[in-house]
Amino acid sequence: MAWYNDASDADLQQSMELGAAAAKEAADSGDHKRAAALHEDLNGMIAEARRRGWKQGSGWKAGRR
Repeated sequence: MAWYNDASDADLQQSMELGAAAAKEAADSGDHKRAAALHEDLNGMIAEARRRGWKQGSGWKAGRR
């Protein structure tokens, strides 16, 4: 089980935001292996957010179900 399955809504949201920024930075700098690994983690976080009933609008928001 991944750590984010037990994370609070706030921690999951913050991790998604930080992960997205880090993935963009990695891709922009040409570090495609790191970007791919971060996207893999983000995919798991997105799946967890969907499991919690979050909706994606202008971004994933905790508590907006």
